[in-house]
Amino acid sequence: MAKGKRVGIIYSFDENWIGGAYYIQNLIRSLNYLPEKEQIQLYVLTKDKFHFQELQKVTGYPKLKFIQYKPQCNKIERFVNRVSQKLFKKKWIVKKIKLDWVFPLYGIPLDLKHIKELIFWIPDFQEKYLPNFFSQEEVMNRQSYYENMVVSNYPIVFSSQSALNDFNIFFPDAKNKKKVLQFAVVHPDLKSNDIGEVKLKYGIEENYFFSPNQFWQHKNQTAILEAAKILKDKGIGVKIIFTGKEHDYRNPDYTNDLKQKVNEYGLENEILFLGFIDRIDQLVLMKNAQAIIQPSLFEGWSTVVEDAKALGQTLIVSNLAVHQEQLSDKGYYFSPNNYNELANKIVEVMENPVHKLRYDLDYSANIKKFALNLKSLINNN
Repeated sequence: MAKGKRVGIIYSFDENWIGGAYYIQNLIRSLNYLPEKEQIQLYVLTKDKFHFQELQKVTGYPKLKFIQYKPQCNKIERFVNRVSQKLFKKKWIVKKIKLDWVFPLYGIPLDLKHIKELIFWIPDFQEKYLPNFFSQEEVMNRQSYYENMVVSNYPIVFSSQSALNDFNIFFPDAKNKKKVLQFAVVHPDLKSNDIGEVKLKYGIEENYFFSPNQFWQHKNQTAILEAAKILKDKGIGVKIIFTGKEHDYRNPDYTNDLKQKVNEYGLENEILFLGFIDRIDQLVLMKNAQAIIQPSLFEGWSTVVEDAKALGQTLIVSNLAVHQEQLSDKGYYFSPNNYNELANKIVEVMENPVHKLRYDLDYSANIKKFALNLKSLINNN
């Protein structure tokens, strides 16, 4: 790493997009896999010290420093800036943070414009493929954001080759420096966590399939309910557990509609909703499930898939290009709108418990690769 380079990482914890927080947590955790002399000093830009201290605890990474960061001025500062803008055509108060390199950015905050190496992040282009899941304003804002990024010519990091391919289709003339950074997850040691205790805690008595996703419409939990009904109608019993924040700001009725469908189909004994649960409990449930079901209509680089890979778990996933990029031939694939196909994959796993597919490679190699690629990104930008 360039000598003396001050590296900033932006972090926020939001239960409504927990994947964003997990991304940063795993990014930092991966650096523990570097030799001590190669570990990078990070300056964490977050809104309060509590979030920073929690980040220290969950990552165990020794080289973290706190910078309080709110990408907006307070009321007095905003007033001074408005007056200054009118009188002198420029803002008077611009808070300068003394860093050389900052990642990941979604927009260009005023107080970071002075930093030479701003690295942007695009997880995916979901709104291009599923615009009906977004407001018109959101779609326009995202397009404007991408266009400004291209014009500004800042480097862009993509979570997958699939997302980079999409960018090249939508912005074929962009000259931005581009890099794919496929993230890996780093889990705590789960050996001391008893699945019996966790099952007792949540009232689980039988074997189960597991789908840990936030309740956003594109996560397609509907497919699982339809598959469960198909199986029940055939006399095949299956238990499926959902976890995740039960709110979609774009479709507030989504979770209630799912629960109504459970009642309508008579699936009260087959389907269990646990809501947003403790992360350790979630991982223990994942580790001990018959399989993980990931039916998404769209993904960037799925944390759920990476969690299952790290646990050596079996995955039944929608046949998205990004899922195939993550799993290759190590998963059971189905078309996300073909409910019979999903039902058949569930039965296939149930009937072949010993010989079912699973990710059986050394996952620690993925973590080390992630850390090295991050280090390379910092060094070469």
